[in-house]
Amino acid sequence: MTHTPFDLNKTSLDTIALLLYGPYGGGKTHLQGDFLRWASTKGPVAFLNIHGEDGFASLGSMNLGAIGYTAHTTEEYEEILGQLKAQKCLALAVDSLPAYYELLLIQKYGKIRYPDPKLDGEAAKNHWGQLNLATKNAILLSRVAVPLVFWVAPWDSSDDVVTGGKGVTPNLPGKLAQECAGRFDFVGRLTAEALATGVQRTVSFAPTARYIGRQRIAHPVNQNIRIPETKGGWEAIYTALQAAITPPKKGT
Repeated sequence: MTHTPFDLNKTSLDTIALLLYGPYGGGKTHLQGDFLRWASTKGPVAFLNIHGEDGFASLGSMNLGAIGYTAHTTEEYEEILGQLKAQKCLALAVDSLPAYYELLLIQKYGKIRYPDPKLDGEAAKNHWGQLNLATKNAILLSRVAVPLVFWVAPWDSSDDVVTGGKGVTPNLPGKLAQECAGRFDFVGRLTAEALATGVQRTVSFAPTARYIGRQRIAHPVNQNIRIPETKGGWEAIYTALQAAITPPKKGT
C-alpha cells in the first residue's frame, strides 16, 4: 500500500471544529446563524438543534431557509450526521453541547440526573467515564461528517483540576468541562458588555488563568475579536484565524 503524505504547511482553514461558550443570551446562536449565512455562499449548510435547547428563534430573520434539524435522541443525532455527510454538507452549527450531554443522561437514566452512588452503586464511577467518552465521541462524529463545525455552550464556574481553584468553562460537569476542549481546533469565549450605544461583544481564544481556550494553529490570536452588532461576526473571527496561519511575507 502506498501512503500519501499530508502537507504540514497548512495555510487555509478548510476544516474547522470550533466551540464558543459564553453567557445565556450573549449572542452565541446568532453568531452560529452568521456562520451559516457566510458558509451558504460556498456550499450546503445545516443547523442541528439538540432537543431541550430549542433557542433557534433568533435565526428567523437571517433568511437561512429549511436547513434546520432537531435531534431528540443520540440515535437521531447520528442519523442526521450521516445524512449531512451523504449530502456533502459544508458547514454545520450544533446547539448545544450541554444539551447533547442531557440527551445522554436521559438515554441512561430516563431523566436528567447525574450518576449517583446511592442509586447506581459502584457503577456510578464507570457511568461518569462512559458519559464523558460518549460526549467527546459526538464531537468527533460531527467533525468527521462535516468540514466546518461550530458548537456552542453556555458557560459556568468549574473546578480547575490543575490549580484546585475555580475557572470559567463550558457548562459541563467535572473534568469534561476542560477535557472537551481537546476535541476542538478552537475553543473561545464570548463576552457581552452593555454600553450606552448598544452591546459590545468580543470573542477571545487566548487561554488565561481563569478561562479555558484553545487554538490549534502555529501563531495564536491573542487579541480580542470585536463582533459587529448585526452581521459579519463570523467573518471577523474567520479573518483573524486565517491571518494567524498565513505565512509572513519574505523579508518581514
